[in-house]
Parts: sequence; C-alpha cells; structure tokens
Amino acid sequence: MDKRLSQLKEAQERFDRNNRISIPKIQRVPIFLRQNERFYKYCSPKIISFGPIHHNAKNLKEGEHYKLLWTSIFVANYAKKIDKDDNEACKLLLKKIEDNIENVKNMFTEDAIEGYNDNDLAWILFVDGCSLLHFMGNVDDQCPNALNLKFDQLMHIWRDTLLLENQLPRIMLEILCEEMGIDLEFLINNSFDMGESKRLGMVIVKLENPKPFHILDFARSVYLPPNMVSNIEEHGKMETQSEGSEHNSMRKNKTQDQEDIDEEEINLNWNTYKSIRDLKTVGIQVVANKTDEWNWSNISFTSKWFNGELRLPIFLFNDVTPYFFRNLVAYEMCSDVHYNYECCSFFSFMDSLVDNADDVKELRSAGVFQNLLGSDKELAKLFNDLGDDLPTKMYCNNSYTNAVAYSKKYILIKLQIEKHYTNKWKTWLAQAYNTHFNTPWAMIAFLAALLALVLTFIQTWFAINPSK
Repeated sequence: MDKRLSQLKEAQERFDRNNRISIPKIQRVPIFLRQNERFYKYCSPKIISFGPIHHNAKNLKEGEHYKLLWTSIFVANYAKKIDKDDNEACKLLLKKIEDNIENVKNMFTEDAIEGYNDNDLAWILFVDGCSLLHFMGNVDDQCPNALNLKFDQLMHIWRDTLLLENQLPRIMLEILCEEMGIDLEFLINNSFDMGESKRLGMVIVKLENPKPFHILDFARSVYLPPNMVSNIEEHGKMETQSEGSEHNSMRKNKTQDQEDIDEEEINLNWNTYKSIRDLKTVGIQVVANKTDEWNWSNISFTSKWFNGELRLPIFLFNDVTPYFFRNLVAYEMCSDVHYNYECCSFFSFMDSLVDNADDVKELRSAGVFQNLLGSDKELAKLFNDLGDDLPTKMYCNNSYTNAVAYSKKYILIKLQIEKHYTNKWKTWLAQAYNTHFNTPWAMIAFLAALLALVLTFIQTWFAINPSK
C-alpha cells in the first residue's frame, strides 16, 4: 500500500516540477502520434540532429561531421573576436553552457535528457548550439557552398531544423550569441528565409514579447497574426476552470464570446457541401487574399446577389511542407503547450475544402495554391491525411469550445457558406449563369437571341398598330 501511495505522490511531484516553468519544454512528439508510423516518419531527422533526443543516431553520422566542422569555424571566429587561441575560446564558450546547465536542463522534459550526465549534455548542447548558429548565419539557397554543402543537403538540413524533436532552447542560443555579439533574431529570420535577410542587408525589427521559444515556435508565429499568438507566459496567471465550467465550455451554451452566434442556426448547421467543387457549382468563387497574404487567419466569405466569394490566404507547397505541417500539429498537441490549436484548426478547415486533386486544381487556378510538392493528387492527400490526425476537426464543423481558438471563426464562415449553398434562389441563378453564360460565345448568343426577340416584338407591334 505504501508503495502505491508513493507512486501517487511521485506523480504529483512530477506534475508540479514540470509546471514550475510556464513555457513549453523541448520534448518528444506525443506518444499517440509516435505510434502512428505514417505521421511520425515526418518528425524524425533525416540528416542531422540538434539536441539530445536523436543524438548519436546511426543514420545521422553525416550530420555529426558537419556539426563538428561548423562548431570549429564558429569557435575560430570567436577566438579572433576575443584575441585568444581556438582552444581557449572553446573552453570559454563551453564553460558558459556548463555554468547555465541547470537552467538549460529545465527547458527539456526528463525523458529527453535521460541517460546524459551534466558534462556530456553540456558538450552536446555546446556543439549543437554553435553549429546551429553557424548554419543559420550562413544558410543561402543561392550559395550552399558557404556551408560546404550541396543544394539537396542544404534543403534536408534546413528541413531538419524545423522538427519538434530537433529544437534547442532560445535561452541557450542567446548565451552563445551574447558572447559572439550577434543578433539571434536576425539569425532566425535569415535561416527562415534561406539567407535572403543577409543577402539584402535587411534590418530585423525586434520581436515584442512573447519571444519564440525555439525555431519551430518562430516559424509558427510567421503564419499567425500577433493577436492570435497566445502569450504562454500569461497562462500561469489565468484562473483555472473548475471541472463543471470546463464541461460547460464544451457545450454550445451561450457565452459572452459567442453572443453573436445564433444557437438554433448552429444546431442546424449540417454541412451539405464537401469540397471546393461543390461550392463552385453554386457560384461561390475562391479568391486569393493578397492582403497580408501569408496570414492563415486571413479568411473571409461574402455572399452577393447570386454568387459568393471565399477569400483564402496564399500557400506555397514544397518538399518541406509535409514535415513542417505535421510538426506544427505535434507541437500544438504537446501537453504543456498552451496554444489553442490555431494551426490544427486551420488545417482542419482546409481539409473540409479539399477532397481530391480537382479541388487542388481549382485552388491553383485561383492563385491560392502554388504546388511545388508534386501532383495535385499528392497535395490533396496531404490535407486528407493531416485531417485524420487533428484534434480539432469536429470543432471546425458545428461545435464551439473555448479550448479551440479558431473554432468560432470557422463556424461562422462555414455557417455563412452553408446559408449561401442552401439558398435555392441564389443557387438557381448561379447554376443558370454557369450553364448558359459560362463562355463569351454563350453570352453573344444570348444577346443575339434577346435582340431578335426585341426586334420581333417591335415588328409585331407595328403590324398590329400600323401608322396612319
């Protein structure tokens, strides 16, 4: 009995220990996603590891060689800066990590650093931190030779820097940057735009709080507006809901946040459309939203006299996209990440519009999708597969919850689309227009027929009423 009670106490202590820091820790992909081989293969590094989770993996030996090379260059540059030899410079930088090892360890979950003593962990983080900073400062898709890489190697390593299990804590990178006198925010931006910041001599505007916790967190913030990126540091100040109130938030009772949502309309909001093609048949056009074009919340719907307009942000899809999207999903699903599924909700909404390759073709034609990933079928499969793993899919249809930040926005847009889609008068006009006036020749034929009808009417009138 005592042993069982001690297990309960240990569980509580572990929970308290993990929640002392209100920011998310660097950790493995959640276990239920790791068990999904189809999903997890996009979360494992292919060339290089950063951090302790995949350190010394047999398939990443080539990456270890590059890390040591880049670290030696980083240390040599630091030695020149402080006018010391390379060995002395290396010891000074390593000592900075060793002196802060307890704080840095707190940025990882226990299982991520299990099996490493402080000395080994400090060395791993020193090498990985120096090499990552050198990579971010010198990445250039126009000149991969700057990193002694070929273009394909550069792209694979760049992709690996975005993986959830390959992240390094910002506070550790800041320690190394401070010693070198370099700007971490500039390096992160330069890495994300593949060296364009450095090539063009861009001046990076300092980020307001909250600062990103690591590179993946920064990449996430690029596609979300500032007001939709939750301040995790404020999470600890929020009042904890009781079990009853949490249950009520999952129901569709009226709250202050949803006063403008008609409860009866939500209850009846069964989506009868399944894809972009369905919307096109009733005159709903998709338009690329070129104002703040990369903002994933930049979605709106306007119902006009007999047609509708759905505005969507612009997407560029390449070989990195399947990895990036799945790692964003895994990140938002981590238990200590207090974001409200903003990315998951958006992917779920897009999954509701993309059913097959024909839908992708429509979005390409509208300028919403630029597909460098492969065939339209592959891109449709990406959204369909992604939709199967999302926790927010049901909430983007007809349920509202405070636990999902975008659910209200998407419910309202879906409700507006559904109203237009089921309006018989509007859909009849749209279908008539699409059937009879879908080409210039059809329009000319209609005008010719109308003119003939008018002339016939005039001729008949004068025949009945001849002039005296």
